[in-house]
Amino acid sequence: MSVAPDDPKTNRDRSRLRGIAIRVALHGSVLLLWEIACLTVISPLFLPPPSAIAVAFRDTLRSGELIRQLSQTLAVLSVGFGLAVVIGLALGILMGTVRAAARLLDPYVNAFYAMPTVALVPLVIVWLGLGFEAKVFLTFIVGVFPIVIIAQAGVKNIPTAYLETARAFACSRSQLFWKVMLPAAVPFFVAGLRLGLGRALVGVVVAEMFTALSGLGYMVTFYGNTFKTALLFVPIITLALLSIAITELIRWAERRISPWMASRND
Repeated sequence: MSVAPDDPKTNRDRSRLRGIAIRVALHGSVLLLWEIACLTVISPLFLPPPSAIAVAFRDTLRSGELIRQLSQTLAVLSVGFGLAVVIGLALGILMGTVRAAARLLDPYVNAFYAMPTVALVPLVIVWLGLGFEAKVFLTFIVGVFPIVIIAQAGVKNIPTAYLETARAFACSRSQLFWKVMLPAAVPFFVAGLRLGLGRALVGVVVAEMFTALSGLGYMVTFYGNTFKTALLFVPIITLALLSIAITELIRWAERRISPWMASRND
């Protein structure tokens, strides 16, 4: 009597469930060790236990403070990062396809990319004040240049075989651009968006910390200055979760735009 081979789908489901169980056990162990260490060795002033952070989350949610400040940060991030995505991809593609544009703009892109965000804050406050526009500008200016650099690299590093095959089939320049170059550069674009997102979040928080009027950055400054460590972890963890959520959204968009890349990564 022969034994039927296992169904590949069943094996994948088992492997996925096993991976989830391992991650849950690992994260649970870390939280448990953290809780025990804070209750026995580490002072809560320096590192609060997870239970205290959970209570702080509950309190800020009940009072509406977390939702209110998160909405302020999301408004700034959506406008600033949205502008960075549109302008960064357009500028990167231009610099990757037109050599004269690359020679002209490369020094400025590299200089602004390397410039510390904090150095721009006083000047931006002089120009735009402490309001919404200043925060959006800082978010844009720190998030756009990683997108430009990696989009340029993606367009310039398309495999030569793709281009030669397209030319062999007599593709026009517009067809070569839209049907070959852009789809081939999608993984680079996604990597640029992920790096730009990280920088944009830094820009949002720095702007809110210096203006100290609203947003998650304001919560970090206020609770840090008043030594309320458990409440300080609320905006920090919220920012981390926000970054994860937006990164997953970018990955979802990548799977929709380039399903062949998703099948290669499975």
